Amino acid sequence: MPVALIRRALTAILFIAIGWGSVHADTLQAVPALTARVLDQTGTLNASQLQALEQQLAALEQSKGSQVVVLMVATTAPEDIASYANRVANVWKIGRREVGDGVLVLVAKDDRKMRLEIAKTLEGAIPDIAAARIIDTAMKPRFRDGDFAGGLQAAVTQIAARIAGEALPEPQATAQASDENSAISWSEWAIFLFLGVAVAGPVIRSLFGNALGTVLTGSTAAVVAYVATTSLLLAGLAGLAALAYTLLSASSRAMPGRGRGGSGWGGGGIGGGGWSGGSSGGGGFSSGGGGWWRLGRLVTMTAPFSFLSGIARLFRHRWHDLFVRSALPSSTLQRLTTRIAAGEQRHTGQIRICVEGGLPWSYLLRKAPVRERALMMFSKLRVWDTEHNNGVLIYLLLAEHSIDIVADRGLHAHVSNAEWQQMVARMSSSFRAGQFEPGLVLAVDEATDLLCRHFPAQPGTAQRPNELPDEPHIS
Repeated sequence: MPVALIRRALTAILFIAIGWGSVHADTLQAVPALTARVLDQTGTLNASQLQALEQQLAALEQSKGSQVVVLMVATTAPEDIASYANRVANVWKIGRREVGDGVLVLVAKDDRKMRLEIAKTLEGAIPDIAAARIIDTAMKPRFRDGDFAGGLQAAVTQIAARIAGEALPEPQATAQASDENSAISWSEWAIFLFLGVAVAGPVIRSLFGNALGTVLTGSTAAVVAYVATTSLLLAGLAGLAALAYTLLSASSRAMPGRGRGGSGWGGGGIGGGGWSGGSSGGGGFSSGGGGWWRLGRLVTMTAPFSFLSGIARLFRHRWHDLFVRSALPSSTLQRLTTRIAAGEQRHTGQIRICVEGGLPWSYLLRKAPVRERALMMFSKLRVWDTEHNNGVLIYLLLAEHSIDIVADRGLHAHVSNAEWQQMVARMSSSFRAGQFEPGLVLAVDEATDLLCRHFPAQPGTAQRPNELPDEPHIS
């Protein structure tokens, strides 16, 4: 591959990774600049209260490394508080970049609404039900009495107590600033190494054979990583990742019937297929999931390679985090939002789409199934919290090529398992061809038809308020 083409590809990838959180609607409120741990745009807190809360948050960051930011605004209109909080969190990127351990405490004073936006790594410590309890027990009672400072301090105390029980990397004693003009970021090195291994690995194997070529590829990646970082640990990890990738690539070519020709999204391919009931908040049911060819499956047949398989899976999930927005650009998201909103005028249900590049570290380290994550997002996005218990979550995980549909109990009682599986199969056909938007449009239309059949909007009745955001949740 020409050097110029590689540089252009790297540039495009970096722009996608850096620009994916930019605001794409001129009518929305601007995200304020992150200048402190406490930002009060309403003038509610006095100087001493701001200082006390700032000191409390600083102590938490120094002891555990996790970052918690408090934002008070008058209103989030025209957005609901969930959409605004998600947008602020995406722009601010609270928490340590390599850990992802941030929390946003958002208060919309005039709207009388509160929300905790939790980064992926802390979702185990502060699940959706715990966040709701913090709001209900620490914030609401004090806010009703006009004690906003006391409510926020009590909420931060409970958040800190939950974070204290989580196994997180120790905070660094001093922050190491990097010169952006002379240093290359971690993401740039990761992309460079991945493309370098993908391009150079086959060439080295063809020159020196599979065995020696694989060792040379891993060794070269380790040397390059050490030169870039001067860290033996990072160099060793880079070498192991390159070795695992090269082994997997060589195995996929050598084993008949196991190569990419059989890849693609497939209904029921993960977890043995089928549907299993599982409640989440209001109660929900999850599909057996679709799946496509998975890196790592080729080597799990032999125990000595299980460790390398795990490394490959970790790397794959973090790699796919960079490409969610390229698979679903803002124009696609807007069209899906419009389609969901139009469909919900015809029925009383709610449809949500959630697309993630990879699983959080906590899920990967304990080898949690994708279905568990789908049920967590069903709870986190409050799809269970509808008047008629007829919410539907369409969940995609790009790293595993997995599809899960989670329907609340009201709708699930009327729809057979076969109908859901057929929907997953039709989505899989589109996704195999790389057609993400048509596949999601198909899912939205079929879910809309099911809701219109079983929960139609009554003609002549007043327009019902939208219970959940229509915009797809991307992370």
